[in-house]
Amino acid sequence: MNDKERSTGLLHASDELRKLLIENPGLPLLVFAGQEATCDEWYYSSCSRISASKGEFLDCGHREVHEEQCYTDRDDFEEDLYNNLDDKFNGTDEEYEAYIKEKLKEYEPYWKPAIIVYVNN
Repeated sequence: MNDKERSTGLLHASDELRKLLIENPGLPLLVFAGQEATCDEWYYSSCSRISASKGEFLDCGHREVHEEQCYTDRDDFEEDLYNNLDDKFNGTDEEYEAYIKEKLKEYEPYWKPAIIVYVNN
């Protein structure tokens, strides 16, 4: 077999993504590219690893936590919120727990369902 006959490994069956799109026609599509997904020499890079799932995305600014972070996991967001606000809070542990619960309620309307695609190499 010569190099021209070898597969690149870049073509993927689309059954998983197609099923998600058909079952959830109104959901937006969100794509995350991993650190190894880009090549500095090209405008676009192909990706050899792909996964898709239905999930949630926190669709709002959240300077109190990590402004640049994209959250698709509520537990991760709660943990980061808990860890980042403690130095700005004066009160008991019980009051801090209640404060975090109130903060989480403020963000609740911004959790949006989406089809999330992860690509990497």
